[in-house]
Amino acid sequence: MPGQLIRSAALGSIFTAVLLTVAVPSSPILGSGAAHAQQLVPSSARAGVRSCSEMKNLRSQHSREPTKITFVNKTSTYRALNWIDFKGAQKSYGGLNPGERKTINTFRTHPWVSATGPGDCIQIILPAAEPATVLLK
Repeated sequence: MPGQLIRSAALGSIFTAVLLTVAVPSSPILGSGAAHAQQLVPSSARAGVRSCSEMKNLRSQHSREPTKITFVNKTSTYRALNWIDFKGAQKSYGGLNPGERKTINTFRTHPWVSATGPGDCIQIILPAAEPATVLLK
């Protein structure tokens, strides 16, 4: 149906598997119904995943390309969400208990960290040009 395409791609990391889903802007609800077509998503429309070992080289860049990212905690434990600022320091944006979701207005060049409750990095997420949903598993 027009306006209801769901685009998805599976990515993985050493510690977690992440499913990224990007809705076409006119899509009313992600994943509502079996009639949704699955298509490849251009890399600019997918959130990227980086290893925590790359954190020392990452920092937020300019704030010219707004986007949104929705994190959904599919694990059985708490996940902290931290923004990596312009100096490379992490800034807490709270977190998610199991089953919770949070949508954050951000920018394409602003990296995010998914971490354990004590703050140990699990993975780094780079927002997409289009709004994206990241399922933390």
